[in-house]
Amino acid sequence: MSNEFAVKALNQYRRRDIFPYLALRYYLESSVGRQNRWVKDVCTRLTTNNESFGYLRMYHFKDISEGNFIHRDIYVPAPSEALAEVALITELSEHEVFIPKPYVYSYRLSSEKEKSGVFKPYFDGFRERHKSISDSCWKTENGLVLYTDIKKFYPSITSADAVSAWKEACQQSELNKNYEQLGLRILQNHMKVSEQDGTGRGLLTGPTFSHLIANLLLDRIDREMNEISNGNYWRYVDDVVFVGTAEQVSSWRERLEVKFNDLNLVLHDGDKDFQVSCEEWLEGEFDFDNSIGNDWASLIGDVKRFLLANPLKKDALQQSFQRNNIRIPIVDYSDAVKDSNYLQKFQDWVRKYKWATKSVKSITINGLLAQAKKCEESFSAKLADLLTVDCSSSPYTEKRMTPKLRYLSGRLLYLSSREYLGEIGEILKNRPDMYLIAKTMEAVSSRDFTHVLSMGVNATHSAAQLVRAEGDEPVRIDSDIDLSPVSEQSLAVLVINGVQHNYKAINTELMQLVSSTGMKDLMKSKNSFIREFACLHGLNEPRHQEFLNNSFDRDEELAMDVLNQLQRSSHC
Repeated sequence: MSNEFAVKALNQYRRRDIFPYLALRYYLESSVGRQNRWVKDVCTRLTTNNESFGYLRMYHFKDISEGNFIHRDIYVPAPSEALAEVALITELSEHEVFIPKPYVYSYRLSSEKEKSGVFKPYFDGFRERHKSISDSCWKTENGLVLYTDIKKFYPSITSADAVSAWKEACQQSELNKNYEQLGLRILQNHMKVSEQDGTGRGLLTGPTFSHLIANLLLDRIDREMNEISNGNYWRYVDDVVFVGTAEQVSSWRERLEVKFNDLNLVLHDGDKDFQVSCEEWLEGEFDFDNSIGNDWASLIGDVKRFLLANPLKKDALQQSFQRNNIRIPIVDYSDAVKDSNYLQKFQDWVRKYKWATKSVKSITINGLLAQAKKCEESFSAKLADLLTVDCSSSPYTEKRMTPKLRYLSGRLLYLSSREYLGEIGEILKNRPDMYLIAKTMEAVSSRDFTHVLSMGVNATHSAAQLVRAEGDEPVRIDSDIDLSPVSEQSLAVLVINGVQHNYKAINTELMQLVSSTGMKDLMKSKNSFIREFACLHGLNEPRHQEFLNNSFDRDEELAMDVLNQLQRSSHC
């Protein structure tokens, strides 16, 4: 029984938000609903033919300005549409016209058999772009690197332009008409929601299909600018880079601006639009080539291998981690281990690699603790060094520092003591691009969730996952905090995670959904996402924490929700 589509959807949407992930887990409880054939034949047909559309509008922290939180509207689709998206994009990966050009480094399509999601890992493209820019800098005498990006990229895309880009690409391919109609239906749904909520011009931020449409829309401009610049053009989502002489990059930016204006897209000015000499840029040539991430990758890989090989030792590992301030989520893979397909693949792996059995047996709880300690010591030392660097000298210096600071501090959230997190959070909160992670550190350290509650569901869930990994200690919330749609959603996130708190009970549809109260009424909700979730949930007790604790499939990734939210905090 093939379930690649189901696992792709789970991995893809877990990175975006916890609500679509949980809705998918309830959907996939059906042995039929998790099969590729069901997703390909039934989910796609239901989404195409269903005139009612179901999205949950979530509020994610984006920025802080003059003491006020700025939120990004994130729309997540109901499970049936999320699965239909996966089937559609997987089919599109077989048609060249839908595949991003080599100079576009974001949202590259994965193959059908890759289960990590419908797109390849974002950092692969980010690192590849960095190397290509380095090569160009070496070739350009007295050259400059120009950075610019698009303001409010996805919300600025009109429905008409999105539909036109989709139809044009479909005409250039031999895509089955049923898939073309599915894409048009999804775009029609986006348009209706945008008009209803007044949150954009037709393309929603959140659904996976939006990333593909954005790449298609800019494809012609990407090709033209790559040709005009003789290959010195790179785009990563809404971020564009040119390398050339001062005259060249200025001219190319002007031409790019004209082309973007035709699509109602506007380039940033100010700090997000700057130039740096190739000589200065090359000071960071090897920023992403060092071994800083090898120890972390080894640790997380070994944790998963240990859990797969020793499912009965899950509790022992979790208790050891808790005693040592380690908040890496421990997932039960026992059901995955029982699966015959897994056993067959594991046996094949052992036969192919003679060292495999010895390698897995060598992983012990004490060994994992030692690996975690090594990572914590290394990352904290590197972070201390970075915090001594003066980033005010140039925008590029700050742009170089931010990914490193996020990488190190994000992982230290899983490895360091509460006291250390409190100290580092106090330092990092003065950097605007580090505010989300700094306030997460503060919440984990103090157990005061007042601020993250108002920041949004991404901040609240990131902190809740970490607190949850430590045990059952309740968190505090200021009783005077103003209730808003943002804080109401965040309170629902705490219920999902089983995090106890002192705040008063509230009664919203979302809170009823996560608390399993009034489910019969929710099955008739006007919001199709809540209605579908409630129908899938049924009248039984909630199983949210069970789903968070147990893996659906051996290829479901260990979810590092803080890192996933940091990855997307600046996207569109």
